[in-house]
Amino acid sequence: MSKWYRLDNAAKIFPPSKNKYDAKIFRFSVSLKENIDKKVLESALEKTLNEYPVFKSILKRGFFWYYLEEANIKPIVVEEHLRPCSSFDNGNLFQVTYYKKRINLEVNHALTDGTGTLIFLKSLAINYLNTKYNLKSEEAINTASTKESSLDSFKKYKTGKIKKTIENNKLAYQIKDEKFAENNLKIIEGIANVKEVLKLSKSYGVTLTVYLASVLIKSIGESMDIKERKKPIVIAIPVNLRNYYPSYTVRNFFNAVNISYKYSGESLEEIIKVVNAEFKKNLDKENVKSKMNNMAILEDIFILRLIPIFIKDFILRYAYKWTDFYQTMTLSNIGIIEVPKIYQDYIDYFDVFISTSKIQICMCSYLDKLLLSFSSQFINSEIEKNFFRYLINEGVNITINTNKIGEKNE
Repeated sequence: MSKWYRLDNAAKIFPPSKNKYDAKIFRFSVSLKENIDKKVLESALEKTLNEYPVFKSILKRGFFWYYLEEANIKPIVVEEHLRPCSSFDNGNLFQVTYYKKRINLEVNHALTDGTGTLIFLKSLAINYLNTKYNLKSEEAINTASTKESSLDSFKKYKTGKIKKTIENNKLAYQIKDEKFAENNLKIIEGIANVKEVLKLSKSYGVTLTVYLASVLIKSIGESMDIKERKKPIVIAIPVNLRNYYPSYTVRNFFNAVNISYKYSGESLEEIIKVVNAEFKKNLDKENVKSKMNNMAILEDIFILRLIPIFIKDFILRYAYKWTDFYQTMTLSNIGIIEVPKIYQDYIDYFDVFISTSKIQICMCSYLDKLLLSFSSQFINSEIEKNFFRYLINEGVNITINTNKIGEKNE
């Protein structure tokens, strides 16, 4: 009998809320310093799947809930040929592609979050390098057992008591602009020296995330018409709950906090003061834990559990759209990516971005490289330009990469 898993609390929203613009898929990639060997990558993928069998799961639809069921998945690696974060047509919840020196791992958010995907990708890259170059390291990427890796940490750590949390209940400014006619995802990626950006953040006495969130708010604010400034800019920040609980799961274990700022032409320094205070308030340990608990215990309400899935789909789809009105865009910071020293000379950098019906930014760093990646459905690139221009004007050297979409895309 196949092993199956209930969807974790965070995953339940993704199957009913996906649409043609946003398939709820994100991509992590690792760029090596030599071209990819397809056969070696296939062998590495097979080994990695045995280490993380939950990734073999397919999404099934029951009468009351969706669930994951482990399947006999044959790992297939293909050269990249579709646009990033396209829907999968093979029933799997992930796919591995390659292009020249880059390995891409695309994952359906119903299966895992950014941290879980990164763990799988690092294991895949190291299994590849071990086979390709006959390397070996005593340092393990993940020391967890198979059971720990596939655990639903929401279920494990919820307490069953609802507590008061900090919530932003104001309708947010919405970015509205012309979209690509054929549902293409535009990617604009900036590669910077992490030390240069850290120096700027330290000059204001704040973290890298606070600094870049403030630059993002200013970049959005400068693109707004004066009459649009009545509503606050609200940046959703995903929070890795593994930083608050001792969890080794590779499934979803995150929630999000909203950072709100009502822009009216202030300097970056003024924005940073408010944003820093918002971060401290929202990321308070007790607030984050209370929010996680409140989300998780909702699924224990007996009446809700008895509602058929087609009604739940409608409710969750509506709830997702309603939540969207309270957020302008999302900034996801994956953080510092580390690998054992023996592999560092073989890896150039890591990157991450996510499918979206609007615009989002993801960031991560590896050694001295900071990757800042915008994904967008909008033809207009004013926010991205404002963001990168501001950093360049502050003395940061940035290399810009983008996928070319149509004649209107600059």
